[in-house]
Amino acid sequence: MSQKIKDYFGKQADEVARNLLGDTLVKRIGNKEYRSRIIETEAYFDEKDPASRATKGGDLRITMKMKPGTILIYGVHNNWLINFVTGETGKPQAVLIRALEPLNHKGNCSGPGRLTKFLKIDKSFHKKYLGKVNGLVIIPKKIKEKVEIETSNRVGVTKDLEAHYRFYIKGNKFISRR
Repeated sequence: MSQKIKDYFGKQADEVARNLLGDTLVKRIGNKEYRSRIIETEAYFDEKDPASRATKGGDLRITMKMKPGTILIYGVHNNWLINFVTGETGKPQAVLIRALEPLNHKGNCSGPGRLTKFLKIDKSFHKKYLGKVNGLVIIPKKIKEKVEIETSNRVGVTKDLEAHYRFYIKGNKFISRR
């Protein structure tokens, strides 16, 4: 399992951000499993990316350099945001999960703060490895399942790169911003 996670996340952040679309995030809370389809992501890169947490230095940059599949949690506007470290160990990259489509629940997961609040994802997940954290797993979509992807600038970013690094499933009503 550990090697599969490293292989899955051990690619450029924009590739992982696209690949995650359509996968299922499963969060166990007590005896219940909450299944949600990943429908919106954003890719972040190294210190040259003005919107990246790597530009801030400190713990966030250090965490972004950890092995692929490491969970990165940080707070924005009193909300926790969940990211997964991608790329090569030692080179900061991560993917933010922006929105989820509920599959077996009716929770509001249309936004990075809303989804972590509903799924009870907090700072206790920070720096944990996805393959070893209890109660959180990603199930890849079936190989044949295709998703139509749209892109845009990242949301809430005042200074951004030229390329579009926000990815979302076209026409999905649960995305965070139209």
